[in-house]
Amino acid sequence: MGDDHYHDLVSTIDRHSDPVIHPAFQPVKDLLEQQIQEGLHPGAQLCVAIDGDVVADFGVGETVVGSGIDLTNDSIMPLFSSAKPITAIALGILVDSGRLSFDDPVASHIPEFAAHGKSSIPIKHILNHTSGLADDALADGGTSREEVISRLSDSRTIDGWVPGERSAYIPNAGWHILGEVVERASGTTFESFVQDFILDPVGMNSTFPNVSPDLAEQLGNQRASMYDSRSEPMTVNQAYSPGRLGRFVRAGSSFSGTASDMVSFYSMLLNDGVTTDGNQIISESAIAALTKPRHEGLLDETFGVFMDRGLGFFIDSQRHSPAVPYGYGTAASSATFGHGGKESSTGFADPERGLAVSLIFNGMPGEPKQDRRLKRVLAAVYETVG
Repeated sequence: MGDDHYHDLVSTIDRHSDPVIHPAFQPVKDLLEQQIQEGLHPGAQLCVAIDGDVVADFGVGETVVGSGIDLTNDSIMPLFSSAKPITAIALGILVDSGRLSFDDPVASHIPEFAAHGKSSIPIKHILNHTSGLADDALADGGTSREEVISRLSDSRTIDGWVPGERSAYIPNAGWHILGEVVERASGTTFESFVQDFILDPVGMNSTFPNVSPDLAEQLGNQRASMYDSRSEPMTVNQAYSPGRLGRFVRAGSSFSGTASDMVSFYSMLLNDGVTTDGNQIISESAIAALTKPRHEGLLDETFGVFMDRGLGFFIDSQRHSPAVPYGYGTAASSATFGHGGKESSTGFADPERGLAVSLIFNGMPGEPKQDRRLKRVLAAVYETVG
C-alpha cells in the first residue's frame, strides 16, 4: 500500500464501533469468508492499526452456527493465551511502582510457593516459561482460585530442571501464580487491578478478565461461542464454555474481548506506553524489559522447536524454522512481539512497521490447520499494508 493509498485509507476511518472495511482489505475479508466455507471457523474478527490509526476493523460469519447472528467487530471473542501480555503488563506496572521486580523470587510475594525447593524461582522465569513448573492438570482441576494456588504452591518442579536453562511452554500453571503475585503486590484483586490500570485507561471497554455464566447471560448474542471445527458438523467446545472456563478468573486464559481492544493495547505499547488520551500506562523501560528477547534459540520442549521469548511475550522466531507455531507471518520483522491463543487467535505489534494486529477466530481446527490458516491471513494483511 503506497503512501497516498494509506492516507486515503486512514481518512475513511469512523472512530466509533462501526466496522472499518476499506476496499484494500477486501481480499483479506474474502479469505476469511472462504475459510468459513472450508469449515475452519464459523466466524472471525480482524483489527489492524498503523501508527495508532485503525485501518481495518471488522468481523465475518456468525457468533453461533446457524443462528443468523452476525459476528461483528463488537462481538466478544475468547482470547485465551492472546491475553497473557495483559497480565505481563500488569506486572510491569507494579515494577514501575516499586512494588516488585522481575528478579524477585515468587516466594517473596507468595511465601507458601517456596515448598519443595521452589524458593528461588524468580518471577521472570515463570513469565518466560523456564521455571520448570509442573503440568497444567494441577491448575485445570481446581474448583476455585484458592484451591489452584494451594495446589501449585505445594507442587514440585520437573525432575532435573534448572530454572532459566530449559524452556517448556505451560499454558496455565505459571499464570495462575502470576495473577496471585499481582493480587498480593497490589493489595487488590487481579480483576480490579487490570481493570483500573489497563483496561479502563486504554479504553478496552469490551474486554473482560473472565466471562462468568452470569456475564455470559448479560452479553447474550454479543458473545461468540468457541467451536471445535475438527468435527463435522462443528460443535461448541464445552471445555471453554462460561460454565467451565468462567468459574473463576485465570490470568493466562480466561479473558474475552474484541480485536479492536487488543489493537488499542498493542498501539499503546508501540507508543511507549502512552494511550491516545495521553495516559502513561507503563514506562518505556518496562516495555523494553518485557519485550526484548530473554532467551534466543532455546528449544521449547512443549512445541519441539526453537523459540525466542521476552517476559510474557513471544518474540518473532521464524528465523529458526518455518515450523514455529503461533508466529506473526513471514513478512513480520524480527522485533515483532505478541502472543497467540489456543488454536484460535493472535495479537502482536511490529515496531519496525508501527503495526498492531489482532486476529481472532471462533473455531479450533487443530494446530496444523490453525497454523496454515493464520499464516495465510497474516500474509494477506502484510501484503495489504505494504
